[in-house]
Amino acid sequence: MRPAAQLADRVALVTGASTGIGRRIAIDLARSGASVIVNYRENSDGARDTLAAIAEAGGGDAIALQADVAVSAQVERLFAAAEEAYARPDILVNNAGTLGGRVALAEMSDEQFDAVLRNNLYGTFYCCRRALPGMTERGFGRIVNISTSAARGGGNPGIGAYAAAKAAVSTLTRSLAKEVARQGITVNAVSPGVISTRIHEATAPDVFQNIVAKIPVGKAGSPADVSAAVLFLAGNAAAYVTGETIEVNGGLVMD
Repeated sequence: MRPAAQLADRVALVTGASTGIGRRIAIDLARSGASVIVNYRENSDGARDTLAAIAEAGGGDAIALQADVAVSAQVERLFAAAEEAYARPDILVNNAGTLGGRVALAEMSDEQFDAVLRNNLYGTFYCCRRALPGMTERGFGRIVNISTSAARGGGNPGIGAYAAAKAAVSTLTRSLAKEVARQGITVNAVSPGVISTRIHEATAPDVFQNIVAKIPVGKAGSPADVSAAVLFLAGNAAAYVTGETIEVNGGLVMD
């Protein structure tokens, strides 16, 4: 089957798709034939750039919808607008998330910790909960949650809250997969390692190179590497795969 037809007649919602990994996932889903809902929180210019990139790549239909997925009411509004435009999302990619800054746990305030959990864990939960009734009714669904290799190793100093939130996302993935497996819905996760995105712009070059030097394949990954795993899980080839986390980290973290 031609790549452009793999996801024909599917509708995908990608949260946090205005830049980086989310943008690449949205572009590749559209190129594979899906209609794509590009969600963003504040970066409307970035969302428009994602739509332009989809059009330039010859992708399918796409729209941008604003919502902060850390807020339950806004998730409801997001899905209502998505359903008005396309009747449904068949594919949900929970990509939205943030480090929340690099703050040692001993110095982190209640508000900072809560914000990290809301942006990374609560947002994933809210979107999954809202997507499931329609997926269950149709007897089909693909949910892909974005975790991180830091969820297994704790990450570098200053991102403990983020690592904990993403570890919870990984566990939520497995729990939900068991709940909905008989309803034609698969729930999986992709766990990126060191990926070249703007999140590393604040990292000193020598520090970044020291991190990359520890990766067995000898280089940082790209958003395309993460997107390839997401596309696999969203497609028919992964129909018998659920409750799994695919590590995309160049061998940095292994069992």
